[in-house]
Amino acid sequence: MINASKSEKTLVLFVDHTNFLKGLREDVIVRPRNAPSPVERSAPSAAEASTSSTVLVAEKETMQNIQSDDSDSDDFEFYDSDFDAEDGDDDIFADNVDKSVNDNNDKELCDEHEDEDALEDDDLNLREEDRKHLKKKFTAFNPEIDMDNPSFKRGMKFSGVDELRKALTTYSIRNRVKIKKLKNDKRRIQAVCAPGCPWMLKASNDKRRTSGFVITAYEGTHKCEGSFPVKSITSKILTEKFMHEFRDNQKLDLKSFAAKVLREYKMCPERWKLSRARKDALLQIHGDEEGQFRLLMDYGQELRRSNPGSKFFLTTNSVNDPQSPDYKEHLATVYWSYDACKRGFLAGCMPFICIDGCHIKTKYKGVLLTAVGIDPNDCIYPVAFGLAEVECTSSWEWFLTNLRDDLNISNTSPWTIMSDKQKGLINAVQKVFPDAEHRFCVRHIIQNFQRAGHRGETLKNDIWAIARSTSVPKWHRSMEKLKVDSETAYAWIEELAPNTWVKAFFSDFPKCDMLLNNHSEVFNSYILEAREMPFLSMLETIFYKLLQRNETKEREAKKWPGRICPKIKKKLDKFIEWSNECSVSPAGNFLYSVSSHEFEKDYSVDFNARTCDCKRWQLTGIPCHHVIACCRKDRIDPENLVHSCYTIDTFNKAYAYKLAPLRGRAFWENMNAVPIQPPLFTKVMGRPKKNRKKAPEEKIKKGVKVFTKAGVTIHCSICGIADHNKKGHEKYLESIAEQIQNNIVGEDDEIDIPSIVEHVIPHTPNPSMDPTQKQDSMVYRMQDGEHVPINRLLGPLPENAFVASARDNIPHSRVRVTTASSRGNLRGGRGRGRTISPREQATSNAAAHQGNTSTCRGKGKKRSVQATGTGNTHFPDAPCAVRGRRAVGRGRGANELPDLNVEIFQDHEAQEVPLSQNAPADEDI
Repeated sequence: MINASKSEKTLVLFVDHTNFLKGLREDVIVRPRNAPSPVERSAPSAAEASTSSTVLVAEKETMQNIQSDDSDSDDFEFYDSDFDAEDGDDDIFADNVDKSVNDNNDKELCDEHEDEDALEDDDLNLREEDRKHLKKKFTAFNPEIDMDNPSFKRGMKFSGVDELRKALTTYSIRNRVKIKKLKNDKRRIQAVCAPGCPWMLKASNDKRRTSGFVITAYEGTHKCEGSFPVKSITSKILTEKFMHEFRDNQKLDLKSFAAKVLREYKMCPERWKLSRARKDALLQIHGDEEGQFRLLMDYGQELRRSNPGSKFFLTTNSVNDPQSPDYKEHLATVYWSYDACKRGFLAGCMPFICIDGCHIKTKYKGVLLTAVGIDPNDCIYPVAFGLAEVECTSSWEWFLTNLRDDLNISNTSPWTIMSDKQKGLINAVQKVFPDAEHRFCVRHIIQNFQRAGHRGETLKNDIWAIARSTSVPKWHRSMEKLKVDSETAYAWIEELAPNTWVKAFFSDFPKCDMLLNNHSEVFNSYILEAREMPFLSMLETIFYKLLQRNETKEREAKKWPGRICPKIKKKLDKFIEWSNECSVSPAGNFLYSVSSHEFEKDYSVDFNARTCDCKRWQLTGIPCHHVIACCRKDRIDPENLVHSCYTIDTFNKAYAYKLAPLRGRAFWENMNAVPIQPPLFTKVMGRPKKNRKKAPEEKIKKGVKVFTKAGVTIHCSICGIADHNKKGHEKYLESIAEQIQNNIVGEDDEIDIPSIVEHVIPHTPNPSMDPTQKQDSMVYRMQDGEHVPINRLLGPLPENAFVASARDNIPHSRVRVTTASSRGNLRGGRGRGRTISPREQATSNAAAHQGNTSTCRGKGKKRSVQATGTGNTHFPDAPCAVRGRRAVGRGRGANELPDLNVEIFQDHEAQEVPLSQNAPADEDI
């Protein structure tokens, strides 16, 4: 065969079972050159076969002739000396290659088990005496493969006694038999089954030959009834068996865990075993919880190394250890932030910060304080984090001070803080962010409103209507409706400052009209899984969640069409639909009057100042339906009027900065710091609570609100105070007396720890680094892009343009000549402009000296009145106004007019005073 391969490329062996080739014509078959006809040889036929098969092979002589004749054929170019097979090559391969080595490191799975006397291939030709000696050949037990369903045989070798014990336990569980160990020590093991069962195993330590445990005697036959050895399923076995399940799903509940165990072993142990196994598995995954606190300084150094600009600092409390003379440093506070998140927040997010606290669900407790921003797509944007013992005024002041210094905020006026009405938050925000706008979550206001005794859907809807009022007229209307529904509720709401929870009084600078602190609640739910982990594992989980989120958000933005983000586009589409009910009247200069079917029917829209009377455009930066109706009138795309803080370009700026991954714990730099102990905690009775207490109206079951008596406040019929009844009145009085005697803090009183403020890291503010002064920050761009309304106060009316242009051609004033003056009739006429004669002047002066009176002429009787000035005199207290002539007297500054009940006679004309004929003619003035 080897020699034939030198000259021939292909050797074909035809096996013709149907005599196909025999029936072909001789001239159709193509044969090689100089090749004889094939020789037919029949294969051995079976008795039951109907047709014999014919095997066509070439004769030995024919093959030799082919080799000699075709030695100088045209196929010589296929011969390669490098592939020349010589004698002895197979021996060289066998001598230098170890077949037992697995180059791919793959696990060889064996589904079938060999018998006790199974022989290897190289032992098939052994003599009978060698076969007996072969039984003493040892077979190693492979725990990675054999431990799942172990089987034993004589001569099987184990690495140690623990491995054999574990294999016996697994064998007992898999085969449902009770294995009893008669002898169980470090040197030997003897195991038997139930009484009457022949199963038996003996093993001992064989140091001389194998240096391990070897089965010396084994009988594998069972004659006992099957049983359920549940006690053999220990928590340790469950932990090792299902470790990969807990790595994939650390939130695996006990019910699902029990189902997996039942499916695997066909029986299920007690619940406490399952709980202990899960606890041990999570401990192996995350490590020792107390030991993780000692690695915090190393983690902080690794975070600053991989992400320069990130902050991580902690403070401790020195506590005297009664068991040793030394003091131990227990963790008190931790503050950390990531440089990429801070830069992205300042570059692409509006100056709006949501702050809230959530509890850590480990045995050491603590409160996680978070600061969350809003990205251009109206989603969460985490900024900074902090850990404190409790949530109080000092802890919030510590966290907000570090946040302000970390973001280099010197001018707090552009910023807005959103929070719930938590203990200490109001005072802390006023102290750290004095010029910032502080808003309260309306949902928490409604909860306090209901705790005060104002319950009901009607009052709740009234509160929401007040909060959603975007204009002052709507706010007044909603307040009046609440007053009609409940006077006490109106009085309670009136005490709240409207600029903290009503849209009509919000600042329009941050371009956000949020009424709820939902972004903080969403982030608390986003890290819910991490809050149940040990502290260092929680830090790593939060870090990698944000690392993946930043990268995912950037990829999502590449698929968005248009100019603005998708969520903002949905809001704009809603306003576009509402705009169909509006009618527009253009006023020119980009001013419009819009009519709608709302409470205020007419609205004024100014494109130059970007304002609308409904104030939605100013608050959100998104054109309202009134503005969109004006855009439709002038064929303007409303997307161009959306504020730049909602564009996709701004979104890309917010997520342009990436977090660099951290190295493994083995690569962290050892800081050789003081060992940090866990925070001090007090162990309480009962199972630790992981879920917050929900109000009765929050309980929802199968999509329907469930109203039960749970959570309903009871009142005492004796004193009327809440939280106790008539039977517990005496105990309530005793508890009050005890609190007064021991100065115990009440439930509603704030627990403050002033020493936390001392943990603030000193910081020197740099005004040039303030976000309001940096051109690449979002606050600076929002300030620079403010639209100033056109000044419409034009001042006094100007001179007529025609008169001003022809001023040189204006003729001089002329003396007016009347008929009376031309005829010498110098009697004064009526009305304004008549010149008073010297006689009248003298008479008036005399009257003025006597009683400070003046003569009024007009319809009715002559009356002497006290002069108060020139011109017509009006009497507000009189039945009607008296039209008189120019009052003559003291002028301005006269005494106050007395109350005059002037009787007016409309039918009689006033008598006129005759003038002297010798008086000179009066010139018309």
